[in-house]
Amino acid sequence: MLGNIEAEPGIALSSGSANVGIEVSVTGSGFLPTDTTCNFSSPSSASLVMSQACVTSDGSLSGSFTIGNVPPGVYVVQASGNDGDFAQAILQVVGGAQLGLSPATGQPGSDISFIGRGFLPTDTTCTISSPTSPNPILIGTAACVIRTGSAFGSFLIGNVLPGEYVIQITGNQGDSAQALLDVE
Repeated sequence: MLGNIEAEPGIALSSGSANVGIEVSVTGSGFLPTDTTCNFSSPSSASLVMSQACVTSDGSLSGSFTIGNVPPGVYVVQASGNDGDFAQAILQVVGGAQLGLSPATGQPGSDISFIGRGFLPTDTTCTISSPTSPNPILIGTAACVIRTGSAFGSFLIGNVLPGEYVIQITGNQGDSAQALLDVE
């Protein structure tokens, strides 16, 4: 007689690939019936799993998480029960936030508008910076507004030497997007 063979825990993701900021649903089975709580994490990146909700009952698990600000790539998603059992699945992150400048070329004093898409839906504020400029190139009126994953605003080019500068918009959840500005 073989005795009871317990099934190994396993999980399934609602999507095998998605962008930053997308909510991914997770279902699982084979977890210990004594688990009363569960959570999602990633051994690949501490930043992958955000805004999670997870419940377990009689060895089954269900929930969801939002993909955090990580570079495109392949990540391991782990669902863990509170009694030490866990299961893993692979998630491919295919893209994150994107930023467009209008115009992308200007002289000092020019007004530049921007639109960013793909930011986290939990962002409520954003900031404008230039990580490539030792001097702040943003002067005068600089405004950044973010709603439902989209950032909008404008800034004035400061008194800097001609060249290419990286403009970065950062959401308050740590996600960001960059674009090149050519100063004439």
